[in-house]
Amino acid sequence: MLKEGQRLVVRKSFQWLLTIFVVSALCWGPSEVHAQDSVPSNAEQVEAEAKLGILTETFSLPATDGSVVVVGAEPSVPCTVVCFLGAECPLANLYAARLNRLAVQFNERGVRFVGINSNVQDSMSELAAFVKKHELVFPMVKDYDRVAALGFGASRTPEVLVIDDGGAIRYQGRIDDQYQPGLLRPRLERDDLRLAVEQLLSGEKITIPRTVATGCLISLPREVDEKSDVTFCNQISRILRQNCAECHRRGQIGPFALDEYDEVIGWADMSLEVMEQGRMPPWHASAGREKFRNARQLSANDKALFRKWVEAGTPYGDPGQLEPALDYPVADTWPVVPDVILGMTQPYEVPAELPSEQLNQGIAYQYSVLDPGFKEERWLSTVMLQPGDPRVVHHALLLLRLPDGNEISFPTLISGHVPGQMDSKVPEGHAIRVPAGAKFVLQMHYTPCGTATSDLTKVGLVFMDKQKVTHEVVSLFGINPNFEIPKGVSNHVVTGVVRSFPRKGVLLAVAPHMHVRGKSFTFQLRRGDQVQSILEVPQYDFGWQHRYELADPIPLQDVTGMQFSAVFDNSEDNPVNPDPNATVFWGDQTWEEMAMTIVTVAVPLNESGPPIRTKTVPRWSSDDLEAASDYATRYIARLDTNGDGVVTRGELPKSVPSGVFWRMSGNDGTLTVQDVERQYLQRR
Repeated sequence: MLKEGQRLVVRKSFQWLLTIFVVSALCWGPSEVHAQDSVPSNAEQVEAEAKLGILTETFSLPATDGSVVVVGAEPSVPCTVVCFLGAECPLANLYAARLNRLAVQFNERGVRFVGINSNVQDSMSELAAFVKKHELVFPMVKDYDRVAALGFGASRTPEVLVIDDGGAIRYQGRIDDQYQPGLLRPRLERDDLRLAVEQLLSGEKITIPRTVATGCLISLPREVDEKSDVTFCNQISRILRQNCAECHRRGQIGPFALDEYDEVIGWADMSLEVMEQGRMPPWHASAGREKFRNARQLSANDKALFRKWVEAGTPYGDPGQLEPALDYPVADTWPVVPDVILGMTQPYEVPAELPSEQLNQGIAYQYSVLDPGFKEERWLSTVMLQPGDPRVVHHALLLLRLPDGNEISFPTLISGHVPGQMDSKVPEGHAIRVPAGAKFVLQMHYTPCGTATSDLTKVGLVFMDKQKVTHEVVSLFGINPNFEIPKGVSNHVVTGVVRSFPRKGVLLAVAPHMHVRGKSFTFQLRRGDQVQSILEVPQYDFGWQHRYELADPIPLQDVTGMQFSAVFDNSEDNPVNPDPNATVFWGDQTWEEMAMTIVTVAVPLNESGPPIRTKTVPRWSSDDLEAASDYATRYIARLDTNGDGVVTRGELPKSVPSGVFWRMSGNDGTLTVQDVERQYLQRR
């Protein structure tokens, strides 16, 4: 059993019945890939025969160390690599370590690396901090007037150019094909920069002289239209405050701030691009604010206003039109003062990047048991999770482990901090019940951000007097672990149901969950033969784990069923598919899949009783029983190393907690087919 404050490292799944509440996130770090020439698809490259220019001038630019660096053709240098980088650009930060390794590797062959920053929003001090953070081995210069960006024809960070000793640009584009905004491939397929340098040094023709750089746009100079009726102080600051500043302000998860003019103008072009592409603000349901109270959607009018402002040169306008500044909580403070603060007893160290052998595993889940020491029942009105370093926390889940002997021994989800979802807030009079003696389990999943750091996540709890509680809030689960996604298919459908729910409750929210092969998701309510569509997610994105909160909660008294449909894309057309040639089954790792939904329901307190025991469908169907028997038989056979028909603790993977094994085995120390069948059916 885990003791309070003890961290448990789980590296493998004990199959689906131990991982219902796991929301995994794979972070693909850099790999040491040897240069080999494989031609990218047409969609990923600019015409290979495109002619690159010859430099006719050099640029003298100030460096972070106080020197002046001349950037351009050098007859004495066989190859110069110019790297356009941004201090806050997520991709530039991810690629900094790779550029460092390449600079060290090619230094002995006379290759010179130079970094250039052309962002108006990045000060020299911020640039110096970037150099120090990544321990860059090459000089970094500031292009204040953006003349170098214009001269080299650079438009994004990161973007690299390879220049020969005669000043000819021999390669321009991306560093490699693994990282893109919002897209992390499980492996890189073409190491473009390394290949270009090696081919140049070997006297070979550069096979692909130009590729499309992906990353953050550099806001290049525009003439300001002083007569523009769209200004920052008037319309734009309001649009950003309403839709962006929740995350994009200092101390929050957004990689840069969008609440100050000096920052916004540097991100104006990039912001416009992601707005028009629908990538930001992040929202993936087909319906918006008319149906979901936490919807993040820009109207067509807002997008048009933002484009007009950018094309007008981002004018500032009349400061008298600015709204009063909001009093945001400062970093390390809580939006609501908690009654109790719990947390990890020691920080977890997150590396800057993962070694190549961990690319398909990511960082193992970290678990901590938190004992609040409640001697009597408590009711929680607010649950807040505060990551120590939000950059590396892909998700944090807070689970409730009920006291030993309680009928429901498996942890219950209390709250979460995941991409696209902030603190857990419930309506007035609604609260979460925590029995006396219960403990919390904090599950953390980390993803490297390009910089070594540490995280010490805290949990803040706000109590509510039971006399003020009108509704108990519970989380219900719809799960189908019995699927097999064939290799290469692009539209594989898995359906499932929520088998238990309170008839006198109301539906508050729905949260779908799949992994990187997830393509789309729908959730419906049934009333006899009638079907009501509640949620449609036409383009599911594993990077954003939304909890869709209904603007108008739905009474469940006449609902006879809850059902969902999850569609998976296991084809090679899915750019984040770890392996389109693999048949995929249920599992907690990202290269495996999950088909599930978490449903939040409120039950009137005076009618709740045990809220999840009201059944609306038969307990087990004959198909359920047959599937349980088949699953349990295969499960025991796989782990039963001595062939005696049962599994003992010594035959299980070390990743399986002892307490979980003892509960599953009925506390007799042996796991039988009947034990596994029982657990399988309980999770159904």
